[in-house]
Amino acid sequence: MSLEEDAKDPGFEQFEQFLEEWSRRGFLKRMGAMGAWFAFSGGVIELLEACGGGSSTAQAGKKGGHVVEGAFSDVRTFNSMLSSDTASNQVIGLMFDGLLNSKKNGDLVGALAQDLPKTSSDGLTYTFKLRPNLKWSDGQPLTADDVVFTYQLAYDPQYKDFASPRRGDLSKYIASVAAPDPQTVVITTTQVFAPFLASHGQYGILPKHVLGTLSGKDMNTADFNKAPTVANGAFKFVSWQSGQQVTLARNESYWAGPALLDQYIYKVLPDSTTVANQLKTGEIDIGPVDPAQFDSVKSSGNTNIAEFPVAIFDFFAYNLDPTKLGGKLFGQKEVRQALIYALDRQSWVQAIYFGHASVATSVEPPTSWAFKAKPQVVYTFDKAKANSLLDAAGWAKGADGIRAKDGLPLKFEMHTNAGNKQRESLLQVMQQSWKDIGVEATPKLIQFPQLVTEIVSTRDFDLFLVGFSWTQDPDESPLFHSRNTVPGGFNGADFKNADVDAALDGALATLDKSKRKELYGKFQDIMSDQVPAPILMFNVGIWATSKRVMNADFGTYNQFQNRPWMKDVWVTDGK
Repeated sequence: MSLEEDAKDPGFEQFEQFLEEWSRRGFLKRMGAMGAWFAFSGGVIELLEACGGGSSTAQAGKKGGHVVEGAFSDVRTFNSMLSSDTASNQVIGLMFDGLLNSKKNGDLVGALAQDLPKTSSDGLTYTFKLRPNLKWSDGQPLTADDVVFTYQLAYDPQYKDFASPRRGDLSKYIASVAAPDPQTVVITTTQVFAPFLASHGQYGILPKHVLGTLSGKDMNTADFNKAPTVANGAFKFVSWQSGQQVTLARNESYWAGPALLDQYIYKVLPDSTTVANQLKTGEIDIGPVDPAQFDSVKSSGNTNIAEFPVAIFDFFAYNLDPTKLGGKLFGQKEVRQALIYALDRQSWVQAIYFGHASVATSVEPPTSWAFKAKPQVVYTFDKAKANSLLDAAGWAKGADGIRAKDGLPLKFEMHTNAGNKQRESLLQVMQQSWKDIGVEATPKLIQFPQLVTEIVSTRDFDLFLVGFSWTQDPDESPLFHSRNTVPGGFNGADFKNADVDAALDGALATLDKSKRKELYGKFQDIMSDQVPAPILMFNVGIWATSKRVMNADFGTYNQFQNRPWMKDVWVTDGK
């Protein structure tokens, strides 16, 4: 990164369904039905939207038909260098290939580039050879100039007004991108930049012949961002009815050969429960499965389900800008630590995730080779410690039971994306857990595109809850380095720590894996102490596909924008 309703009044039917699903696990019995109702009707937020399944060997199929993929988040943009959310990236990835792509296990493979680049002995220069005779869907040649233009958008000073979330890293690490001939791209970095290929080699390449005359400022609002006129991927744009669906059609000039499907439809649904219901009825063919719906979708007999580890975690982040309310409430480390100690996350594994997750212990996901299971501080549920930390930090309970300091009550809003029932449930439990220690936290549910705008642009939140998806490399600079607090950057929490910056920069500047792991271990230790963005749970990917859909191949690193397998997807009924 779909909430509410009204049972002929506000969401009562939805609540009854919610209560039925959860009470059988015994979770809501402790809260009481009325307390649960008020929590349910309150609200919640996200940055990543959901998670995947399929077979690894493509079967020869027949041409024709369409698939409908259901999701509970709309896209924000079709511009690959503006996108900062999985919903947009997912559709962009079907229309715009990058130099490279990923297999499900994380291996990088050539896409528009013939293969992985040749790297200079000093590790600073990458030379890519493009495939011959690449074309845009309008018949214009796709050349190295398009690649140069795409990367310039995120590092060249002439495009400084273009609000790319990649700018913080690429403006620091890219020295130049050149095209010595139409099929050759040479990218030179300012220093060794270890995660370059995995983290920055897969952005969808954009058409210079369409966008090249625009300034950076004008490109932020270009019509292309909402209705791209050309594509280089397996599919091309047909239409977007905001809040309803995106329709794509086969790109006959795709470099890897035309896709088998005539059409792909991305359908926006109110929430994850609706996604599950439409998977069961066959109204949609593909969709992420909320763990609460896993059993019912699986038992429907209409779908195949895949579950796998993912480089994803759910987390919440404080607004640490000292000029904002969040900065005044959460500026003390003790407050941030107390709030995480107050959460009984182990009980959530079954109560909220139905066994399809584990309690997070670090800021690196367990899929990463840099993961440190026991950093400096490991947070368990300790309500007494939470209370003592707040007491010692000067936040005393008033007559109303709410803590305050210097006349400022410990009250704030929590934002998450509407429609993600899992995250809505998380906010409800967090609300009650924090109320128990004298903290008043009010959930607020907003649409995913609006939430992403809050995080990367307006920063008008107190606390947000989202998920984040990572590449194969353990670098987390986009989310936690101070340089990415700039407008458009992912560090919307305004977290700035010199020791974190030094550890992240040091790990980027060496190719020695053991040294990198040591530095990422130090990074995880600092983050465990500072907790600017507590990681709640480590997720798994769960996707369902209709039994009419063949060759879906979801995996750890190819469930969202990296879906090279979509070209070979076909439907058995040809419809």
